[in-house]
Amino acid sequence: MVRIFITSNPISTILMAAYAKRTKPEGSRDFLCIDHYFKKKALIELIHESAATHKWDTILDFSFHIENNFDLKPSPREKIMRKVKHLPLIKNLYAGLLNRHLKKKAEHLAQKIKSKLAESGITIATNEEVEIYQLTQTELNAGAEFLFPFAKVYYMEHGTVDYIYVIKKQRKNGYICIFKDKYDDYLAKRNISFPVYQCLNKEEFTAGFLRAAPNLNIGLDKIKNASSKRLGIFLMDALEKFNPEPNFWTDYIDHSLKEIKNPKDYIILIKPHPSQSNEIMEITRAHFKKRNIDFIMLDKPEHSNLSVETIYVYYQKEIDFVFSTFSAAIFYLAFFYGNQSKFFYCYRFVGGYIKNAPLQYKNSYEELEDLINEVFSSQDCISLM
Repeated sequence: MVRIFITSNPISTILMAAYAKRTKPEGSRDFLCIDHYFKKKALIELIHESAATHKWDTILDFSFHIENNFDLKPSPREKIMRKVKHLPLIKNLYAGLLNRHLKKKAEHLAQKIKSKLAESGITIATNEEVEIYQLTQTELNAGAEFLFPFAKVYYMEHGTVDYIYVIKKQRKNGYICIFKDKYDDYLAKRNISFPVYQCLNKEEFTAGFLRAAPNLNIGLDKIKNASSKRLGIFLMDALEKFNPEPNFWTDYIDHSLKEIKNPKDYIILIKPHPSQSNEIMEITRAHFKKRNIDFIMLDKPEHSNLSVETIYVYYQKEIDFVFSTFSAAIFYLAFFYGNQSKFFYCYRFVGGYIKNAPLQYKNSYEELEDLINEVFSSQDCISLM
């Protein structure tokens, strides 16, 4: 048997490594494939470090490497396309062109996979059983399924929206996720049935995220140890694609920090998303300075490409609170460490700032509400209205 795991980031790699290690059949071969997309060099290094908890037979990198200082702010063209492709007169035309493009792309990617396997000296017999474990929207998916049409295909969790996406895709082989029990209840309530598997437990989660950044303490410890203050985490999140109103970023800071009695008694670790633009990071930095609050902006490549889960696991005994909009990370941390810190999310607060979001993102935002209420949130994860 061959098992192919397609990843795009350190978090998914940790989940895949834990699941692959625990479920590996005797004699099988496990291949980890880094997705066919633009990736910063520091991110590639972190993916390799995150993969180390499992002994992979090989790791194949299909990504395009870009410099660590590359600004990932959406271009004006990208912003316009996100809006116009859902307009009534354009929607059907766009869908037709997209389907034709995706078919050609699947064939192209299948050839890339075939060539990469050959270059690596890997052969897969025609009658050999193949399983594909993929994220819901990684680029290599179509190529892998085209190349191995009889493979069993599983989706693995990458974030909250995936719990919606797997229902729409009706993947019969199953979905591997963190919130299995509550998701089973959610599906049963709606008369939906497909296999759901538990991805990993707390011990595997902790071990995986600690292993993902062996050098996290370099630089950070020196700054943090200069003060006796406790820590908090402020998670910026990837909301720029929602085109939030300009004042959102500063309002989000103020809305969060009012929950802390004496914010000046803390050092706040500000964690940008790996795709955060320099402009939004500067707005956030300036506002924390204006509030005269001690903070460390984790904008160096070796830190910004880290998952917040890794940062939390490393400093968990010193962290009193974590703020997020509605990132999957806040729900993961509350699920595994709910009795150790306070966790806050701002889903409903965000809703007042995304009136100009492209339709696809508005829809995904609205569809998340029931899942947040029934699956992700808990008494340990507090909603800030």
